[in-house]
Amino acid sequence: ETLLNEVDGMTDLLYEKQGSYQQGKEDVAKAMLIEGDSVEKIVRVTKISKDRILELQAIVSKADG
Repeated sequence: ETLLNEVDGMTDLLYEKQGSYQQGKEDVAKAMLIEGDSVEKIVRVTKISKDRILELQAIVSKADG
């Protein structure tokens, strides 16, 4: 049972890291949008979906306006 709890803890940690990694990529994407880079370039660089980039673009535009 202790091993199972340990594995469960590791799984939680992995998901946490994955989330912060994704957040980091989205921060880069937002910065690129602010710099005026194209959606296509941001998709290539960050590997985030075009749909998500467009969502981020709307967020960045709203924050800017």
